[in-house]
Amino acid sequence: MKPILPLFAALLASPLAIAADGPLKEKALALSASNKDSVLFLSAVVEIEVTAGDNPAKKEERKLEMLGTVIGKDGLMVVPLSTLDVASTIDGRMVNGPQGPMKLSAKGTTKEVKILMPDGSETAAKVSFKDTDLDLAFIRPEKPEEVKLTPVDTANSAPMAVLDDVIILGRLGKDLNREPVVMTNEVISLISKPRTFGKIATQVLGMPVFNKDGKFLGIGINRFTPKSDSEQGPAPSNVVLPAADLLESAAQAK
Repeated sequence: MKPILPLFAALLASPLAIAADGPLKEKALALSASNKDSVLFLSAVVEIEVTAGDNPAKKEERKLEMLGTVIGKDGLMVVPLSTLDVASTIDGRMVNGPQGPMKLSAKGTTKEVKILMPDGSETAAKVSFKDTDLDLAFIRPEKPEEVKLTPVDTANSAPMAVLDDVIILGRLGKDLNREPVVMTNEVISLISKPRTFGKIATQVLGMPVFNKDGKFLGIGINRFTPKSDSEQGPAPSNVVLPAADLLESAAQAK
């Protein structure tokens, strides 16, 4: 399962991308130059155990890739939990079986995590904390003293407002050499319930978002519809989690 590939296909083909000019372009280029290595791919091997109705459980291993953002001087990274814990996106789905609809139950175990460094090397890492409510997983290098990662300046943050110009940093997939990406767009809506999220007119899953002044606004995550027996499964919406909520959750990552 490689959810990041269709993500970038949609991202690059999006007709809603905004061409930057003037000060916004200059700030976007400066941010990319200083923080392009703050956004990195991670790979993970996960074991997924799925039970369909009363049938015996089946296990399989998958190798996943997801984008993460470095947010700490000690190498602490954050990724959307839903891109790592794919079992959570399967759990609760209804499928049609020979004897009618069946509900799937799924649980996952992360067996290996590696940070894919800009030079192509890999660094062993571990999951430090999961925040299921906010779709966040925090990951640290196993030997932080041996790697140098570039964090975004999370202390230099600001709240989001509708129609704010924004700058987004990301990376292309393996087929395009994982080259850095820098985009500009705008906040098209603020969701206020059950908590505040920003909505941008492009996919930003796992990517840091900044305003026109280079202040950190937050990171792209998934929000899911509530599970119910009548649904095929929880449907994700890509939103931006505000910096303040991200940092509050990160404080629990030990």
